[in-house]
Amino acid sequence: MKNWFTVLIPTKDSAAWIGTLISHYQARGVTPTLLLDDRTRDSTRAIAEAAGAPIVDIHGFTHTEAIVGIAKDVVKTPWALFIHDDEVPSDKLFTRLAGPPPPDAVQTVAIPRRWAWYEPGKPLLYGLSEQWQDRTDQPGKDHAWRLFRPDQVVYTSIMHCEGYFIDSWSRVPLDNYFVHFEWVLRSRAQRQHKLWRYDEHRWGYGRFFQKIYVPESQPPGVIEYLPFETNAYDELVRVYYAARAKQDPAIPRRSLRTQMNRLKANIRAKITPPDFQAEAADRKGLNVKREKEVADPFNAV
Repeated sequence: MKNWFTVLIPTKDSAAWIGTLISHYQARGVTPTLLLDDRTRDSTRAIAEAAGAPIVDIHGFTHTEAIVGIAKDVVKTPWALFIHDDEVPSDKLFTRLAGPPPPDAVQTVAIPRRWAWYEPGKPLLYGLSEQWQDRTDQPGKDHAWRLFRPDQVVYTSIMHCEGYFIDSWSRVPLDNYFVHFEWVLRSRAQRQHKLWRYDEHRWGYGRFFQKIYVPESQPPGVIEYLPFETNAYDELVRVYYAARAKQDPAIPRRSLRTQMNRLKANIRAKITPPDFQAEAADRKGLNVKREKEVADPFNAV
């Protein structure tokens, strides 16, 4: 069956791992399209071209949600899978993607994500915590709507969303996950710096993800670490780990604007109890409409 989807991978300065990642896809019958940040200064382009991966040049962006909309201009297939360069689909997800597309009534598909934890010389694990909120009401499963119809969704550039509004949707089984190597590719300090940048963009956009981005900060027992059922990621994880930056960044002082926004948020929190189901003023319409879920008959096969 001809692929009914196109894999889009945004990337920048990824020469240390992009060749291994492309090979991983191609060994499973898929060649991804790279959305290459034009600020890239290493040999990412040359490596991708040598591997035969299509490249779309993208003007420098602050967060990937802002460029998801490019899919409608560059994707020729009915569906697109938008996935980062530190993530990879599981083999069971590849198998699902080799089957028929989702039902006609579906615009987007929720895929569970596993966060990989690696220590050299030890088996690759993934973290799971009941404290991690999940928009399908399955705590810890961390669903993300990455598979979508480029010509049917309504796009948005708001940080920490799919890059589009979720309307009618379906899901894949829990063993059809994708793996996130954030904890492997970046040290604790590098991840903490990333959250600082998110909070500088808008206060709360970083601290909200502290529990999941920095598992080292959590009390013992909050996160359960489980072994993967496969060794399919062994080469990738070694490459990602070797690609870690050798020097940890310093965490700058927060800007005055961010400090003021933090103070205002703390005052509001003391006056009004938090409502985690409410939509923030700047995120209207981004909540998942659970009543719009469509059952995918292929999942029962």
